[in-house]
Amino acid sequence: MKNWVATLQRWAAAGDQDRRRTSRTPEPSIKVYYWDGSAPEGRKLRDISATGAYIVTAERWYPGTIVRLILQEFKAGTAEGERMHPSKSTTLLSRVVRHGPDGVGVEFVFSSPEQHAALRGFLSAIPQTRSPRKPEEIGEALLEFALVLPLLFLLIVNTANLAGFLFGWITVTNAARSGAQYMVRGASTFGAPAPAAASQITSMIATDISSLPNRASLAVRLCTNNNGVVVCAGSGSGSPPADSEPISYVLASVDVTYTYRPFFPLWEFANLGIHATLPASKIHRQASMRMMQ
Repeated sequence: MKNWVATLQRWAAAGDQDRRRTSRTPEPSIKVYYWDGSAPEGRKLRDISATGAYIVTAERWYPGTIVRLILQEFKAGTAEGERMHPSKSTTLLSRVVRHGPDGVGVEFVFSSPEQHAALRGFLSAIPQTRSPRKPEEIGEALLEFALVLPLLFLLIVNTANLAGFLFGWITVTNAARSGAQYMVRGASTFGAPAPAAASQITSMIATDISSLPNRASLAVRLCTNNNGVVVCAGSGSGSPPADSEPISYVLASVDVTYTYRPFFPLWEFANLGIHATLPASKIHRQASMRMMQ
């Protein structure tokens, strides 16, 4: 009794120390029995150590509850199809310390050092279902990580570059549409403003794509198609599309060309068409609208 009280005092002095850090045997070939008012039924242990265990059970005892457990080892039969049969057992007290999603964690209460040593001997004779990792297995894991790391890096780089390309595509498209809307404003709109000059439209488009890198590659071409008479201004080689009603309207078009460059350029063999990531490429978008002038 004195030894049992001394053990409780040592645990109290240890405070909130996490006793689950003790080396454990996962999924041992042990069944645990306890009395719950009905016929005893063997429960499975998820893991066990010399200081505690985790019991897979539907019981939810209060933390601090003392439960008497019977640990019984099971061995598989030698003949094919023979069931597992009990081998040896030990009885000891345990205290509930925590609840889990599928059971409870307990720590063992020893009345004497001899009882603790007996449990250690009982556990040492039980074969482990999961052997500890060997040094060569750790080396294999490092080798696998070294092989996967370049592929992971390549995936991250291509994801970033693809996102940059899509962002550039959307930005150029919106800039061309905004430029065409600004271009068609004239005397026929509310307030009868003066038509925008080519330099004003180009400046507005340049402002819209200011968030893109390589902004110096921007090329803007403004064209009007007045019943077959095409007038263009600015850089680039775009031309307005044909209008199905050339007599009634003046067709205005805005061509925006931008050269996309990847955020993270990698090695490439352009002559062979092999690229580790998205190559530099031009994004060309055109917006056309009718002008009532």
